[in-house]
Amino acid sequence: MRRGIRIGFIGLLIAAASVCAASAAWVADFTPSTWNPAVGDVVNFSVCDSCLGAGAVYRYLWDFNNDGVVDAETDSTSAACTFNASGFYEVKLTIRDAGGREQTRTKGIVAGSMPAYGIRQVILQDDGAVFVSTTLIVTASTAAPFLVEKVPAGWQLEVVDAGGAVTKMNSQEHQLEVGWLSQAEPGDELVFTYRLYSNYASQTKTLSGEISGYVSGSRFASPVCGELAVP
Repeated sequence: MRRGIRIGFIGLLIAAASVCAASAAWVADFTPSTWNPAVGDVVNFSVCDSCLGAGAVYRYLWDFNNDGVVDAETDSTSAACTFNASGFYEVKLTIRDAGGREQTRTKGIVAGSMPAYGIRQVILQDDGAVFVSTTLIVTASTAAPFLVEKVPAGWQLEVVDAGGAVTKMNSQEHQLEVGWLSQAEPGDELVFTYRLYSNYASQTKTLSGEISGYVSGSRFASPVCGELAVP
């Protein structure tokens, strides 16, 4: 057993929403049962069934902390893992078809108690733009909730809906800075959306960001969960 994670399989497909780009080809995509599990909790992972070719046979390879070592390989579209230490985990799924071709997807999960955490979703649009929605889930009274989203090299960013936040483009750091002036309370969800437009064909596709804020005067920060790259 690898340190920090415990692996298992489940026989039934867990019903969960998954954002998968419309395409004639099959793609790798998956959804966890939670983006912010408590340490020691089981997280169920479900492969996006509609993203796969009908009638095809696949193998599913899971690397639950993206260290380059396959933690589990199965022919089931469901798997489970327990994260036994708090922190940010990059979970990588590789799907291999009968001909040996592979598709991959990597998403972020943060384990352990957090006053607030963020989930990023990405949708490819018909005009080539990329629609990005980042939702802050608040679990404790948080002052000055703040979101930073790095703008990938070779892309331009357009704010679609600031969700009541104040925004600033930091050109020096090449990042968008988003702040809410009001205090956020448990159960609040703050949604910020934007579009990315590619400047040229060879561009960076990595997505990264950070959620932060203050609880009882102490600052916390955590990487944004969900999509970590433009599919």
